[in-house]
Amino acid sequence: TLEKFTDVGQFLTLGTQSLHRLPPHVQQKFVRLKGRDKLPELLHLLKERPASGGAVLIFCNSASTVNWMGYILDDHKIKHLRLQGQMSAAARAGIFASFQKGDVSVLICTDLASWGLDTSSVQLVVNYDFPDTLQDYLHRVGRVGRVGSKAPGAVVSFVTHRWDVDLVRKIETAARKRTGLPGLDSSINKSPPKGG
Repeated sequence: TLEKFTDVGQFLTLGTQSLHRLPPHVQQKFVRLKGRDKLPELLHLLKERPASGGAVLIFCNSASTVNWMGYILDDHKIKHLRLQGQMSAAARAGIFASFQKGDVSVLICTDLASWGLDTSSVQLVVNYDFPDTLQDYLHRVGRVGRVGSKAPGAVVSFVTHRWDVDLVRKIETAARKRTGLPGLDSSINKSPPKGG
C-alpha cells in the first residue's frame, strides 16, 4: 500500500468545480416548438449555416430517429453521417474518423457520440430530441467549445414536451447562477451508454 512509501496524510484531495457545470462560453438556446415543427426548424438551421460554420452534431434519442432523419437529409441533399448503437464498433469508428477529418460536417447521432469523443471541430450541437437527463445534456453540451476549438460554439435544443420544460428550467438556473447542475455529484462513476 501507499502508506509504506509516503505519509498519506500529506496528500491533498483535488475535486473539480467545473465537472458538472455548463461551459460559460457556449451559447445555449432553447426553442419551444411542436413536434411537427422540429424538422423544418432543423432544415432551416442547417441551410442557413455559413459554409465556414464548423461541424454540427445532431442528437436524437433513438437509432430509429437517426436513421429516419438520415433519409430526410438525403432528400434535401444535405451531406451527413450517421452514428448509432446498432452499428458495429468498427463501423462507428470509421464513421467518426471520417467526421473528425472533416470529410462531412454534419453528424446525426445518439448519445453514443456524447461520451469521450474528440469533437474540437464542432461548433453547433442540436438537441433534436431533448435529452432524458441532465447528465445526458451535459455530455452533449460538452461536445462543443472544446479545447482546440476555433470558435466558442452554440447549442440549440428543441423543447417539445411538458416534461422537458422542467429540465430546461434547471439548466437555465444552473447557467445563470454558474453552479453545478442539480443532482449530479462531482465524481465520474457512470459508465457510457450501451444502447443508442
